[in-house]
Amino acid sequence: MYSSVTDICTEEELDAMLLHIESHVPQSRSPHWTPGWRAESEVALLDAIFSARAPYGGPTSGVRAVVQRWRSHRGDNRLDDLTTLAPLTTTPDLLVEILSNRQLVPGNSRTKAAAAAVAAQTLVSVGLSRSSDFEQHTEQQFDAFCAIPGLGETTWECMLMHLGVRTDKAAEHLRSFVADALEPLHHNLAAGIAEDRAPVILEAAATALGADIASVEHAVWRYQHKSRRAKQRHSETGRSEAALRPTG
Repeated sequence: MYSSVTDICTEEELDAMLLHIESHVPQSRSPHWTPGWRAESEVALLDAIFSARAPYGGPTSGVRAVVQRWRSHRGDNRLDDLTTLAPLTTTPDLLVEILSNRQLVPGNSRTKAAAAAVAAQTLVSVGLSRSSDFEQHTEQQFDAFCAIPGLGETTWECMLMHLGVRTDKAAEHLRSFVADALEPLHHNLAAGIAEDRAPVILEAAATALGADIASVEHAVWRYQHKSRRAKQRHSETGRSEAALRPTG
């Protein structure tokens, strides 16, 4: 039975949550069970850009291979200074060589490496050079970032997710996942329960799985974002087909 207490997760709710995770974003198959890059703005930016429309890869491939190459180049264990990436706007091919990756951004306007340098320069210019700066980001800073061709809101949200910053939209994705998990249990009350207790329920799931909450939230956010995009595309396709259908 639904309780208004906001700091508990019942056994039934935990079981429903664990089943939903195993059905849609299991640790054994999802590559996104990683805690992100807290206090590492350079890496958070690179991950967000290079994971766009590309396989995430494993611990030593894909995005994390790009991250490791940049870490080796920098020779520093804590990569939290975007001013180290910003100057590479003048030599974007050098960053391509360093990262050993020639993927293009969506729209194919430039390489992802070049976009990373431009993004770093843009972020620094609006006062965002270290991870702590992003905790109080503004709409103007968001707009400046999204104005970069090939980047956009998803890349921004992904970068903040890695830094441990949860925007309203990210929180909505997490609540929606919890609501879907609880729907068979609570039916019409699921959305309200998720609104009140999503963080507690996700934390309980993380504990039960022996994972950190950041990894759970990252995996859930990635799944939910992809699911929402797929539903949106399906809806748009349906509307287009309906518009083309003869009416007579």
